[in-house]
Amino acid sequence: MARDKLPYNKLSRTAKFYRNNPDADVKHKASSLAAAEKPARKKKNAETRKYRRNNGLEGKGGPDVHHSKNGLMTISARKNRSIK
Repeated sequence: MARDKLPYNKLSRTAKFYRNNPDADVKHKASSLAAAEKPARKKKNAETRKYRRNNGLEGKGGPDVHHSKNGLMTISARKNRSIK
């Protein structure tokens, strides 16, 4: 069940843009869905889910799982956002 829409004054700048431009919102959702359906993206998500499940992190919040040259590792969400 979807949550209720937030009042306009509590939205972020991006959310306000998409609320004011429904055509752009539809285009954005379509491109996001297309990216999520790619086999490579699904494989990467499956790897991170498996790592989180094996390390007792799944469904509990906690650190992000990051793909690195040395394989998967956990790092803070703040550091992971700075990398991307």
